[in-house]
Amino acid sequence: MSRRSLTVVALIAALISVVDVGAAEAIPAFARQYDMQCNACHTRPPRLNSFGEQFHLMGFQLPSAARPRGIVIDSLALRIFGGLFEYSKSPRETETKLAPPDEFEFFIARALAPDLSLYVELEGAPNELEFEDGRFVKKGRIGLGKEAFFMVNLGRLVGLAGAPTMEMGGMTMVGRHGGFNMHGPMLMAGKVDPSTNFSYATNRQLILDTDADVKHGEIERLPVVPYAFTSKFFGLFKNRDEAEPQLVTDQVMYNTQGSPGADFHAMFQNNLYLGQVGFLRENEGFNAYGVFRVNLGEREGFTFNASALANWGFGVVRAPTRDPDDPDVLHPSNRRLDRLRYGVAANARWKALDVYGAVIWDRLFGVPGDIRSEFDRTAAGLTLQADYLAHETLLLSTRFDQLWAGGLRDRKRDGTVLTAQLRYYPWPNIAFFVRDSVNVRSFVEENPLRSWRNQLFIGIDWDF
Repeated sequence: MSRRSLTVVALIAALISVVDVGAAEAIPAFARQYDMQCNACHTRPPRLNSFGEQFHLMGFQLPSAARPRGIVIDSLALRIFGGLFEYSKSPRETETKLAPPDEFEFFIARALAPDLSLYVELEGAPNELEFEDGRFVKKGRIGLGKEAFFMVNLGRLVGLAGAPTMEMGGMTMVGRHGGFNMHGPMLMAGKVDPSTNFSYATNRQLILDTDADVKHGEIERLPVVPYAFTSKFFGLFKNRDEAEPQLVTDQVMYNTQGSPGADFHAMFQNNLYLGQVGFLRENEGFNAYGVFRVNLGEREGFTFNASALANWGFGVVRAPTRDPDDPDVLHPSNRRLDRLRYGVAANARWKALDVYGAVIWDRLFGVPGDIRSEFDRTAAGLTLQADYLAHETLLLSTRFDQLWAGGLRDRKRDGTVLTAQLRYYPWPNIAFFVRDSVNVRSFVEENPLRSWRNQLFIGIDWDF
């Protein structure tokens, strides 16, 4: 589908929603199936509130006699989001342009049985970043989206193995009334994003990621994303055969927005504790992770949870080697590197205020001796965000991102970005936003992390 066609589809869909929004009362799939409003699970889509997090953890099931209702079409949902207008400024040049929305996401989501649920995302991106024939290009793409998985409650199988079980609201739990209890373990397998269960969910952001800018096959400006979860290292490669560089802003490992793998999680003692383990494929290797989360419950509108992460990547990236004829040119070496990621995150909610953040450290192992003296093997990132629902139609957000980069010392740069955003909801399922990001550090023309001063976006986020 051409870029022009996608733009026309978006405009027609937006027009339909405006003309008939009162009659349709457009809400996504799970809300239609369970006859609920979107704000039962969301602060504002896609950000989950405490109830929405529990709904996701329990396999998109409600612990009651109620089962999903409606016909097959109620299992479908659509989301269109991205910029409509962009203004970017740097000492080199100032650019102003109109642009179509960045992504069109089509969802198939339904609880098929009390212990089994399905979630599939199809995606159309008119301006996706790709790496082809040694160059970065922007091109349209339609295919499987970030997530496509099934989720099944294995509690019944644990009971068959001899553990005591009990039925609560039509769902099987391990344990006894008044004693130890566990919901799960839940298996989520397919193309998954396990960080939804983290105190800072990677793919549940009200401040959307920006796009990278490409010029003559090279990255001219890196995207603005939550720096805590990025690759953080300059000079690495994803693979040897294609020699695709790993961008310092790529979201990787446990915090990727979707990779093939399997995730197991279980909730203990009336959901006070959450345990999570799993593995994900990444580039030419794979990584294994473990997460522990504590939920302190809710009291007078205040909730708090904290998470700890440990993640080991086995051969997930390639070290660089310099071209003998031109030391400024890098190639992927024969050495695959292991990566250790660890960190903490926390989330506090009080009435209309939602504050969350994470600090993540990364360390590489197995760096070749020929570059070891010029390669920084450690890096860290910090992300802090606050969302305030000032009015039913007005949501204010701000985010601070700090990157202490690693990698080749002659190429790396630290980054600091401050972002502010206003979202206006004329209807519950449609948001228009104005978002401004500022590069707090000095301008560095040859480094794409800091080759800009200011980025202003006007965009739309529409769910149906």
